[in-house]
Amino acid sequence: MENNIDVVDEISSLLDSEKYKEALSLPNNVKFAQSFKENCWDLISIIINKVHDDTIILKPSLHGACEQLLNLIVEKATPEETLLEFIEQVEVAKNDAQFSIILTPLQQLLERLKAKRGRSLEWCLNSISTYIETIPTPEYFLEQKERLLMDCDNNIRRVVKVYSLIPPFYKPFIAELKREDNVKVKQTICAFLVSLLGKPIIYIDLDPDSNAQSEARQTCSTIIDDICSLEKNVLKFLFYIEECSKEKKISRLNEDSGEELSAYENKDKINMTSLAGLFYVVFSGHFNIMDNAIPQVYSIEYIVHTSLLAVNNLLCNTEYGPLSKALSLCKALLNRLPNIVTYDVLSIPVHFNLLKGLVNVAIYSNYVVIRKTAVNLISVHVNKFQYKGRCLLIKYIFEIANHSGMIGYAITLYKNSINEAFKNPVLDECFTGDQLMYMVRKICHLPHGAQSDLVELADQIITALNFLRYLILKDTLNQSGIKNNFSYIESDYLENLRTGLNLSKAHYEQKLKEIENKNYTQQGVDVSINVGGNTLDNIPIENKREILHSALNAFHLIEGLVARLSECINISKTSVNV
Repeated sequence: MENNIDVVDEISSLLDSEKYKEALSLPNNVKFAQSFKENCWDLISIIINKVHDDTIILKPSLHGACEQLLNLIVEKATPEETLLEFIEQVEVAKNDAQFSIILTPLQQLLERLKAKRGRSLEWCLNSISTYIETIPTPEYFLEQKERLLMDCDNNIRRVVKVYSLIPPFYKPFIAELKREDNVKVKQTICAFLVSLLGKPIIYIDLDPDSNAQSEARQTCSTIIDDICSLEKNVLKFLFYIEECSKEKKISRLNEDSGEELSAYENKDKINMTSLAGLFYVVFSGHFNIMDNAIPQVYSIEYIVHTSLLAVNNLLCNTEYGPLSKALSLCKALLNRLPNIVTYDVLSIPVHFNLLKGLVNVAIYSNYVVIRKTAVNLISVHVNKFQYKGRCLLIKYIFEIANHSGMIGYAITLYKNSINEAFKNPVLDECFTGDQLMYMVRKICHLPHGAQSDLVELADQIITALNFLRYLILKDTLNQSGIKNNFSYIESDYLENLRTGLNLSKAHYEQKLKEIENKNYTQQGVDVSINVGGNTLDNIPIENKREILHSALNAFHLIEGLVARLSECINISKTSVNV
């Protein structure tokens, strides 16, 4: 009868009946040994499927029995065939407990197959990557001290837990390389490690100020140390950033030579996101990096301009994790540049792309701290250049930023630069003549003339008026040629502005009267308010009243600035006549 027993069903039944000793004794029973060996393939999936995330807590004996049975399979089964089944089970694992219980037997099989390992290690690492990719990307909207709560996010906890399991798995194979160097194996492992620094870890907060002792940071430190020990020169990966930026399609096989590409040319592993994660860890200053892993023979310009390609890639994200890493890396890279960079460098498009990314983040990011950091980095970036370079970048902000506050900030950057330039014996030519005239027209731009929405443009208008008054008072000798722009400023800008102010004030005062009218509250007449192109309906009366008063206050402020600017222009004209 015993010979007719289906070993797979029997072990499954014994495990379900909590008869763990009997289940473990079956493989060592002479009568079932051969059947056990022949059915290992089916047994692997049956045993693994008994394990759930809570098994080790609720049924520790079951978890232990499953571990021991998998070890017996490793001992008794044919290694090559068993390895393939374990690899498949990694990819289809239903939970982290199953993933975890597979890693040890998988490692043992790879060690047994050292002489005939071939591409088995690569397949194993690929299966691990496949499982990691199934973990949902962490999403959280927490800032400042609230970020400490991110560790409670289930997806973050999953990522951290899974990542902590990986170094013990690959460490023995790195140890082997120290004894017997193998370039292909080294690149296979190293490419895998670089890929780990991309998704999903790039979405997790690794800032030492908020998560200094976090397990995620410790795992990342282990990974980067292992990358540096495998590749003595970690900056060699800058080349692959360049390759990725070209968006060159790389096939698995080189069609020209028929040779297989190296692991570093596998874009599933070495892509812009994983490389961005790598160089964030290397350059941000958030991690300790081996000194000998960063050779000093590379030019600073090459390092910065190439790494900024990865920054620009991260700035395209909207999540906190990638953006915070992009800004940290960006700050570190800009600090590496000399304080005065020639404008010729702007022939490299990476700087304009960086500025565009920073502007978009500064305007549209959901996170206050991210927006503020981006604004600060715009200033740092622009001010790294000589005056001509600064003007080119500021002009670019005018072109791409359809946002009053950002254009106002660009005007402030221009004002600060020209104020700095006045300290020199001769004013730089980029602040004079036709170049100044071009900037004045950009600064004094009202998109729809007198019909422009002055509430929406308030920040830009206030900054522009203050700048013009500053320059007229500062440049008494007319070095810049600002006085040559008086006619345009008065007729095209201030005249339209006065007309627009009169129209806007009358409109908003009328709306306020409608709200204040006694019949309004009695009859429930709806008053529609349009601000910045958006109609504000269904909001409390008090809020509408506040919006109207705020707009009228802005109009009064602009009106006062217009009067002061007109006075400055008239005084300046008089001094010319004298």
